Amino acid sequence: MKNRQNLVLIIAAFLLAVMLISGCEMNKLNNAEALYRQKSYVGAIEAADQLIRTANNGAIATRAEILRGDSYLALGMMALERDNRPLAIRFLKLANSPDADHELASLYYRMGEEVYEEGDLVKAMSYMQDILREIPETELMPMVAYRRINIFVDEYKDYDAAYEEYKALYDNYPDHEYELLAREEVKKFIDMRVEYATRLLNGGYYTDSFRELFELSQYPVVEIGVVNALIGDVYMAQGEQFVQEEDYIEADRLYRIAVQYNPHKEGEVKSRLEGIIGLYITKGNELMGERRFDEARLHYNKSFDIIPDYEPANLALAALDKRESDIARAIELVEEAEEYERKGQIADALRLYNQAIALDALPIYQERARLAQNMVEAERDPLAFAQRILYSHRNGIIPRRVEEKRQDILKEYKSNEIRDSGWKFLLSSGQYKFEARYDLLTPVTTFLYVWQINLRDRSIIPLNKQSEEMMN
Repeated sequence: MKNRQNLVLIIAAFLLAVMLISGCEMNKLNNAEALYRQKSYVGAIEAADQLIRTANNGAIATRAEILRGDSYLALGMMALERDNRPLAIRFLKLANSPDADHELASLYYRMGEEVYEEGDLVKAMSYMQDILREIPETELMPMVAYRRINIFVDEYKDYDAAYEEYKALYDNYPDHEYELLAREEVKKFIDMRVEYATRLLNGGYYTDSFRELFELSQYPVVEIGVVNALIGDVYMAQGEQFVQEEDYIEADRLYRIAVQYNPHKEGEVKSRLEGIIGLYITKGNELMGERRFDEARLHYNKSFDIIPDYEPANLALAALDKRESDIARAIELVEEAEEYERKGQIADALRLYNQAIALDALPIYQERARLAQNMVEAERDPLAFAQRILYSHRNGIIPRRVEEKRQDILKEYKSNEIRDSGWKFLLSSGQYKFEARYDLLTPVTTFLYVWQINLRDRSIIPLNKQSEEMMN
């Protein structure tokens, strides 16, 4: 019980001390505010500084900070009344309040305008820079931006910087009094940017030209009709590029966008698109020749986006349908022919191969038909066929050179000294193969020539060195 009473006494004593301290701090604050009301601003600042350093009560410390700022502001205003600008600037910065910032920005601007009127544009720019750096949220910003634009143009001839300054001004203060003034200033040199965009277009830098033109279209410094006309020109140029690359679908899309930006292009675009229809058909025909049928159909159908029910496109599509049908039928015929071949019915297979070739003259079909034709002739009269192969191979080079060799030998020996076997054709190992032989024997040298003839593919292979040399 006694301990509890002691605790209560301690708490009461603590609270009393706090109240005494707070009361003391409040008295000090009241004294500082009294000094401020008496216009004893230096004293008020000193008293406020001491409170800020020592106050335990946060609310009192905050009020002291406000009092100090108001005191510096009052000193700054007094310095302004006496036209002591350096001192005013120092006090206004120390005040560090919205009201002080307003006064400081106004002072910088006034000083900048004075030297601007005197012709010192470089110094005027430095004051505008001070405002941007120290008081970026000032309501004087439109005026500052306008003056900076004047200086960029008149002093530095830096039109790019002036344009960037104007864009920021318009983005934040559209239709403000000073934005309207700046707009007229920018119009004096904006043609240079239009010309730059045009040079980019003429140089083929379409993306860069678009970037410049679309940016210009966002600001009221160029007639929108002029900008849109140039944007239309860029789309037209891009379209022409895709025509050269034979991407007519993309060219068509770009031409139509060009008309949206510049309706005066409609006649030119219509004429160009009509020309593209012919290119669609031509490209479709090329694709069909390359058996890229889906792409060909796409090109034919694209013609209808320009001229509905375009008759040449209809005829091209009909030809495409027939071509695909012929190819499908040729495949069926070849499959049937292969089945006949497996059964040994070569003549029937040949007939079907020839029908397939009439529909789709693929080299592989022609080769199969040739082999089938060889086998038909081989079945009919293999010996006669072997002889025809030999005498027709490379325009009869083998029998001609054998005869030349025989004539050369006759120049050295009498006919009764030579044994001449003449041409002999014998069945060779393997189906549809013959051997063709010719022997010339002299008292000194023997010439033995032998070739294998493949009736299936009409190939001839030398079977010894002498025969090989005879063919070279």
